[in-house]
Amino acid sequence: MESETIGKYKNCTKIATGGMGAVYLATHPELKRKVVIKKLILKSGGAAIRERFKREARILSELSSPYVVRMFDYFTEGRANYIVLEFVDGMSLDKLIEKQVSLPPELALLIFLDACLGLKNAHSKDIVHRDIKPGNILISKRAEVKLADFGIASDEKDEVEEPKKTVDSDKTVVSTKNSSITQAGSTLGTPAYMSPEQLMDSSSVDVRADIYSMGVMLYEMVTGSKPYAGDMAPETIAKIKKGKYIPPQKIVKNLPPVVKTLIRKMMKPEPEKRYKNLDPVIAKIRRYLKNYDTHAIRVSLAQAIISSKTIKFPSYIPKNYKAKRIALGGFAACAVALLFCEAWNSGMIHRTVLRNWFTPVSLSMLMPSTASVNADLPARAFFFVNDNDGIPEVPNTRRVFSVAKNSSKGKNLEYVTKDVFLRPGEYRIKIAEGPYVWWKSISVGKEKILMNLDFLKNASRNITVHFSAMDCETGKDLTKSSQFRIQVGSKWVDASKVDFSKLKTGNVYKFLMIHEGYYDEYFSLLIDWYQDELFIAGNMRKK
Repeated sequence: MESETIGKYKNCTKIATGGMGAVYLATHPELKRKVVIKKLILKSGGAAIRERFKREARILSELSSPYVVRMFDYFTEGRANYIVLEFVDGMSLDKLIEKQVSLPPELALLIFLDACLGLKNAHSKDIVHRDIKPGNILISKRAEVKLADFGIASDEKDEVEEPKKTVDSDKTVVSTKNSSITQAGSTLGTPAYMSPEQLMDSSSVDVRADIYSMGVMLYEMVTGSKPYAGDMAPETIAKIKKGKYIPPQKIVKNLPPVVKTLIRKMMKPEPEKRYKNLDPVIAKIRRYLKNYDTHAIRVSLAQAIISSKTIKFPSYIPKNYKAKRIALGGFAACAVALLFCEAWNSGMIHRTVLRNWFTPVSLSMLMPSTASVNADLPARAFFFVNDNDGIPEVPNTRRVFSVAKNSSKGKNLEYVTKDVFLRPGEYRIKIAEGPYVWWKSISVGKEKILMNLDFLKNASRNITVHFSAMDCETGKDLTKSSQFRIQVGSKWVDASKVDFSKLKTGNVYKFLMIHEGYYDEYFSLLIDWYQDELFIAGNMRKK
């Protein structure tokens, strides 16, 4: 297969082609990792399509989540525009459903949770995806789930779009009564997954339209079929408006209540009756999945992605399955078991009956207050027996740090764990938070141990900043001819003269992009303590 050179990317192999461009597989010359290059080329006209392509690049540049496909570069060369994206080596969710027909509820919820986390990141930036569907959920061979394709997403900077129609229920519709996707009467999205309000007018939809589409996707994942036909026929639209579809529990027996609840609430035809945001959805799924070995579920997902054939998924047994079987022995045994478990988990038994054999150990840690927004990566503590050999982990001692009730707001917050009860002896503690791992050896005696940790107090990292600028109308790369300045104190200093080793995370930085003949672009950004690489792409408007 012939290879091409595109910009700084050599040995680019074409893997797909279409009427308006092509897709290439290449290797990033600096990062030494595989990337996908999307090429858009229009012979004449098509300014709106080109603008949509550029808008997708701008939106992706604003997102930073392990659950969203990452953008590395955007540039123009000749008459062509290019977006360089993270390569996800695996398959899309629609292909997985096609191969497996339907997915076990636990596996479906694990995929769905990751997709929700990626979409939540977009919603936090006031971005509405508007084309949520299985084809835009990519899953790698390592079972990493990524949200992709923001081609028709909207944000507060929404630009012009031109009409494009399709009748395929699984393909994106871009159909408008005029040239602007933000004006009344527009229809954008994939019909089979669109909410009633999006079918009527895509210009004014908010995050609740995405939540509806997510509900449709969950329905398809667990049943193997869509709740509605995607033909946009009058009778289909009437059913969508009334919310008339076959309940998933009539297709799949023994469907967990959480799945039925989520689908019913997310697919309400009235936007005001749906979830207002994804937080309660994420909370419900996490509460359900905590009863399962999610690592084992993710391993089976990876096996399904790698396999070229349909596989038989294992039965996912809840962690407390044995306790439930014991409960069948009778009400008395159940009551005793529940009381014992409660007493054990609360530490009551260790503090009373077993106080001569176990010692309580509690941890307190100061971390930057900005760490509280990173709920997807909570700080965790692990306890190991220090036997100078295998160093085995102590069962049932993993702890998650949470903000102390009496912690005062400030630059740092106090995070604490529930007590861990250990027999006297030698142990090691491992604490993991974001990019940091901390180990300590301790000796446990008869007296309670309270460890106050401050190794992450005022934690910060050096920041790497990447600047780029382009003409918002033509897409011309203006990076080399633009000036990039950073505010240092009360002065604006040229970026080339700034000592970047002094730029630390956890602070607010102000950036200015200047180009003769264009309006200045200004950015004021709060960089959280763990965000150490910043990409700033300016969309310059001519004066």
